[in-house]
Amino acid sequence: MQRDECIYNLIPRVVIQPQKPERYRSKHDPEVAPTGSTFGVQGKTRLPGSNLGVITKPDKPASARGFGKVSVKPDPKQFMKKGERCTSAVDSNNKPTKFTYAGQKKPSVITREEKPIMGLKSAKNYVTANAVEAILAVPGNRARVNHEDPQYLQKEDYGQVPKYLNQVKEEINRENAMIEEFVRQNKNLLEEDESGKIEPMDEQERQELVQALKAKWDHVNAKYQKLCHNVVFDTLGKVRRKETFEKELAQLEKDIELLQKGSVVVAHNSDRY
Repeated sequence: MQRDECIYNLIPRVVIQPQKPERYRSKHDPEVAPTGSTFGVQGKTRLPGSNLGVITKPDKPASARGFGKVSVKPDPKQFMKKGERCTSAVDSNNKPTKFTYAGQKKPSVITREEKPIMGLKSAKNYVTANAVEAILAVPGNRARVNHEDPQYLQKEDYGQVPKYLNQVKEEINRENAMIEEFVRQNKNLLEEDESGKIEPMDEQERQELVQALKAKWDHVNAKYQKLCHNVVFDTLGKVRRKETFEKELAQLEKDIELLQKGSVVVAHNSDRY
């Protein structure tokens, strides 16, 4: 790419004038009418001679031939009358009647001039009438109506054990049977354990076991102390890890307390172990 300031720009350049091409002239005769052309064929307005080969003027449509031309002067007496173009004959004498409902009508709304009948009184004594009705009433067969004590001896289920008591007894018997079976199984297990060899644990071994448990407790407690200072446990792993350490420390404390009480007896069973 050359710059604007260059020594080659001082050399005069030869300007070449482009040669103008000759004017286009069609080989067809322009005076000939169009034949087979689709120009001016579409729509209602057509050019004269389009697609015909000769110059012709198309005829006007029938709707536009008589537009604006009145051949006969209109007669003012000849005008369209009512029902003249109806398909069915209309009788002007048959006028529509007023619509009426069949049946009894509701009473009309009273006017403000009409006054209600006032001062009506009844000679009936309601207190006396109620007393007479109560005296003449026929009492029923129930005990509270007859004012008698209920007859429990005449009931259908008199002397029979209620059904709910039988159900309670069956439940109690099932529970007792389950308890007896559980006790019997535990008794058999205890008898099997007693049949094995029982020997006391050596004091030195007990002390070593206590020291080992304490060392393990210190190790687990060190891990727990690193985790327990957290205030927020935002993940499920942290929560489970904290719960695991707490359970393990509690179990170690129970084992240490059990071994520190005194002599420990160990049972060996060759059949089970």
